[in-house]
Amino acid sequence: MSLRNLLYFVAITLLSYVCYVRAEQNPYARYVAASYSVIDRWSLVSPPDQELFDGAMNGMIEVLNKRGDEHSMFVDQLERDNFQEDLIQEFGGIGVRILQLGDPPQLTVIGPPEPGSPAFSADIRAGDRIVAIDGQPTDEMKMRDVLRLVRGAIGSPVTLSVIHPGEKDPTDVKIVRAVITVESVFGDLRDEQNKWQFLVPGDNRIGYVRIAKFGDKTLDEFTDVLAELNSAGIKALILDVRDNYGGTLDAAVGISDLFLRAGQPIVTTRDRDGEIRDRFVSTGRGGYHDLPLAVLINHNSASASEILAACLQDYNRAVIIGERSYGKGTVQRIMQIESGRSLLKLTSATYWRPSGQNIHRMADAKESDSWGVKPDAEFEVLMDEDQYLTWRKYRYRRDLLGEHQDGPLAIQFDEQDGKIPEQFTDEALDLAVGYLESQLNKKQ
Repeated sequence: MSLRNLLYFVAITLLSYVCYVRAEQNPYARYVAASYSVIDRWSLVSPPDQELFDGAMNGMIEVLNKRGDEHSMFVDQLERDNFQEDLIQEFGGIGVRILQLGDPPQLTVIGPPEPGSPAFSADIRAGDRIVAIDGQPTDEMKMRDVLRLVRGAIGSPVTLSVIHPGEKDPTDVKIVRAVITVESVFGDLRDEQNKWQFLVPGDNRIGYVRIAKFGDKTLDEFTDVLAELNSAGIKALILDVRDNYGGTLDAAVGISDLFLRAGQPIVTTRDRDGEIRDRFVSTGRGGYHDLPLAVLINHNSASASEILAACLQDYNRAVIIGERSYGKGTVQRIMQIESGRSLLKLTSATYWRPSGQNIHRMADAKESDSWGVKPDAEFEVLMDEDQYLTWRKYRYRRDLLGEHQDGPLAIQFDEQDGKIPEQFTDEALDLAVGYLESQLNKKQ
């Protein structure tokens, strides 16, 4: 036997032995494999192997869920791409925002296309009604099917049949899909050029930045916006993470690092035995150590949002305004299975604040227990369900309509969802602006 074949034989033998030992350490692995073989051989019905595997994975996840882990999940082949697109913040598309509006609902382009996108270069306009996609009528199409048809491989064409505002007949517009980057860092309103405005109206000393989620590109987005605001001469900053359900740990750590001096722990993670697995410490290279900050949170601010808010609160770097946060202090690892065809999102650790306090809210936790992030004293802004839904509607329309809050599309929103009360104000934002203005005025 040649040396090469001998080494190959030894490697296979060792691998087989490792697999055998692991199976012996946990015999249920063998039981599952044996059960699959029995079903595959003797079952009266013959389900596809993929369905059996997906069922087994979902069954194990269901057990974790019942045991209090509500965040682990199995991502099958059909959902994998959408799941990954949300994290990496890009997909193949055309660069438009669309909604079902009217009675009966019609697929409508909301606002102008994203600058530099394929739709921006084509004859697509705000208020266009999309009546067909590649010849398929959209009048009874569900939104998930719309997105499936509009999105696709980069470089591939899609044809939209649209009726422009003021016209009666549809026009076919052929568009070639390109990489569309999903923003995660927003301002308050978009201007006429569809660009976010990051200054507080009426006080250019204060910047306002919303982080919608923490994705792979969020830190770079945020750093660029902060550099622009610094060049504009801001003296204080509002960070809004309300309704931000979290995202990547690295993004939360990176943004926190921008506002801290070197050597300050940002967050630690602990395994199920309570042992510290990772400790993230500030580098001091951010350059914004003395910038006055206010952070807005609500009951849906979770995970990475709580890491950011808790860190800045523990070092007295920011005043925290709003409601107590959600209390999701767990780490999920994303692991490829089936050679990458599907994913396992598995809770594997917990987050802990710099102060050493717990973030995670257990299933049996009481209000008096230590979890989540609480607003600072005198900065709590509570909302009942109706007030919260009104704020959501207000925020949603500002995002979609920009400076055209009284235009034709706004009228359709009013007819479909009801008007926003004229006296409505964003109380938490107003409180943040008032606080920072008082701090800046003291320095004058």
